[in-house]
Amino acid sequence: MDDISFVKEVLADKSKTVIAQTAPSVRVTVCEEFGSEPSSEETGRVVAALRKLGFDNVFDTDFGADVTVVEESAELVRRLREGGALPVFTSCCPGWTRFCVKAFPELNEHLSGVKSPQQIVGALTKTYFAEKTGKKAGEIFVVGVMPCYSKKLESREEETEIPGAKQDVDFILTTKDFAKLIKQEGIDYHSLEPDSFDELLGTASGASTLFAGTGGVMESVVRAAYYELMGGKELLPFVEDRRPGYGGTKEFTIEVGLEKPLRVAVVNGYDEARKMCERVLKEKKEGGRTIDFIEVLACRGGCVGGPGQPGNDPQQVAKRAFGLRDLDAENTRVRNAHQNPDVKKLYREFLGETGGEKAHKLLHRKGTQEILETLK
Repeated sequence: MDDISFVKEVLADKSKTVIAQTAPSVRVTVCEEFGSEPSSEETGRVVAALRKLGFDNVFDTDFGADVTVVEESAELVRRLREGGALPVFTSCCPGWTRFCVKAFPELNEHLSGVKSPQQIVGALTKTYFAEKTGKKAGEIFVVGVMPCYSKKLESREEETEIPGAKQDVDFILTTKDFAKLIKQEGIDYHSLEPDSFDELLGTASGASTLFAGTGGVMESVVRAAYYELMGGKELLPFVEDRRPGYGGTKEFTIEVGLEKPLRVAVVNGYDEARKMCERVLKEKKEGGRTIDFIEVLACRGGCVGGPGQPGNDPQQVAKRAFGLRDLDAENTRVRNAHQNPDVKKLYREFLGETGGEKAHKLLHRKGTQEILETLK
């Protein structure tokens, strides 16, 4: 049975509450499968399509991105202030994390322990959402609509902290799978009336949409870390030259009120990732360090150029990235993850302290073995 047929069977099973979550890259690209250019205006139509397909609730993976930012920035700040393995590598790209733990196990302690937005939304759906709606984790089936085949591997990571749940996310459809399902069900995509995400988990900040493009994870995390380190001062938006070219690396520094400026690198593509890992290992052996925080996205251009997307021509990928920037700029409700009132409410009502016991249990991996197991 292929992936689309399997999801159809799940949607027909009325004993399950079937939840969809969708990544920011999907909402600027799926329209390409229906003859349109990449757009920042497709979010509502994507949500409407998922409801039309029969999903009981539709959640925004961007909310998980906000939570990832809060946890990862706290991890970075703690290591900068108190000591710990530096540099910190981001951990939200499943292609990169699997490459890192397989090819460079000596860097495991440098890989952030925070789960990706996809996995965090799954974990919160089977705990926070389940608690609010009186459901059990085993009654909930979470489907992610994602730009990447590696997300299918990531979804297989074992969940051991949530009673009744074997995985945070149960199944993944790529952007192309999603478009094919819409067509098979005879849905006229362009005639759909835009709809809104369910807000039972919460709504997302503008920064969260940036995760799907190169430099976006770094920018989102650094905004939050800067706010903490600078005593409540906000970081101004980055200019374009702080993001690398298609498949490149960019390095820069930011004054954050510490003895030394924060040294940041944005790495795009496997070739550049390998070079960076070799450099960090060399510096580690020599007892030096030239970088504190490193974003790595395996696909050129970021998730908008993922293999599950409708093609990855560099010019198209660039248009998609601009669409994400538009979504960030258009979000006048809240710009940054650490300012998001729904994230604050989540911690206040459910998770407790940032990086605390409950947050660590649900939002962090126990170790890199969970990643390795998905490669078998």
